[in-house]
Amino acid sequence: MRIILLTACAVLIFALTAASGDFELLFEGHGDIESYIYFKQDEVFFIDTELNGSVETFRYKRFFLMVDLFKETHMGRKYNSNMVFDPSRSHWSFGLSARVEKKRHFFEAQLHHDCFHSIDRWNDNSIYWNSPRLGFGTLEYLSKYKYHMPSTDGEGLIWKNKLDYHFLINFYAPRGISFQKNHDYEITFNTNFRYLILRYRRTGAVLDSHNLWVITKDNDFKRQHRLDMKFLIYGNKGAMEIYIRHWPFDNQSIRSRRNNKWAFGIHFGF
Repeated sequence: MRIILLTACAVLIFALTAASGDFELLFEGHGDIESYIYFKQDEVFFIDTELNGSVETFRYKRFFLMVDLFKETHMGRKYNSNMVFDPSRSHWSFGLSARVEKKRHFFEAQLHHDCFHSIDRWNDNSIYWNSPRLGFGTLEYLSKYKYHMPSTDGEGLIWKNKLDYHFLINFYAPRGISFQKNHDYEITFNTNFRYLILRYRRTGAVLDSHNLWVITKDNDFKRQHRLDMKFLIYGNKGAMEIYIRHWPFDNQSIRSRRNNKWAFGIHFGF
């Protein structure tokens, strides 16, 4: 509550004192909606669905303040039952982010709370953490740019050959049961890459690589690698992607896909 009140006061002070060209109230949302089905299905892995949103509250020159929300539902397949779909666990995340946008890159700092909760299960296997984060990436990796139709730079087939990226380091602190529970993460690194191969008018081909590197509390090193092969369709205010997803390696502890390595999905970005 204190953070919300302080943020509101800061917004009012900026609005009253900043020059009109420097300060702008935005309340503009961007994000992702996707769902994917596993090729190899069982009681735990069937369909996963993700909702990810970020609201830019205001801009001061090149500084943006965002409120973030993420919701993921894990669904297994129930056999010998009339109820085929069996939601088993949900993942929530919410936080506050500050970002500075330069000409080609951005820098960000985040405060996030994540929690994983079982759905209708006897055993409570909840996981949660609080983590400050620092990030850096190319400007066009951000949702508000990469999912919007680029300017027309020619007719016909265009060989884009364009790489964007986002790097993020997470610190799991402070310690203690009030802030961390049932996970072995100490520090994690996310290295994400988006390679736009080609574009033909409103369609395109994309490769997405998401990589998680984990240093555990016992100083072990674990990792997860994910590769998406996507067909992209641009709309006027967003994009749709149809993809094949593959996890070539995953030995980290939270919902590892080591035995369920392939999936098919549809994604909407805006």
